Amino acid sequence: MNTFTAQLKLLDGEVIPLRSSEDCFVCGRQNPDGLRLSFAVDLDRQTIETEWIPPGKYRGYSDVLHGGIVALLLDEAVGKLALSLGMPAVTAELTVRYLRPVPTGQRLRVRARITEVKRRLLLGDAEVILEDGTPGAKATAKLMRARP
Repeated sequence: MNTFTAQLKLLDGEVIPLRSSEDCFVCGRQNPDGLRLSFAVDLDRQTIETEWIPPGKYRGYSDVLHGGIVALLLDEAVGKLALSLGMPAVTAELTVRYLRPVPTGQRLRVRARITEVKRRLLLGDAEVILEDGTPGAKATAKLMRARP
């Protein structure tokens, strides 16, 4: 896990400290209830990827991964990539398109990339890819950059 401390300045001027945590629900190794996902970053291509087989306890409908968990995966991938590229940020907006039911019990691949870097804003996209290679969900994200 990348260790960092940063500050996020809100539009109203308030400054909020941000610190990494091994208790992160998605990637933290110290969270007994977390997903404990590991991500592979390609710095040259500025992409990130992980694979995961979601257990049934995260289902919404029978054998279908809950949509909130799908959104969580997409959000985490973009945010983790920004941090890995040395641009810690928090999600300001996430738009998810659910394309088909995402099954539990099957290997998923989650990929993300940063598409544009602005002064205080990062733009990115992410996708969940099903075991057969078809997209299950896609997202676009706007992230507000923090100051290291």
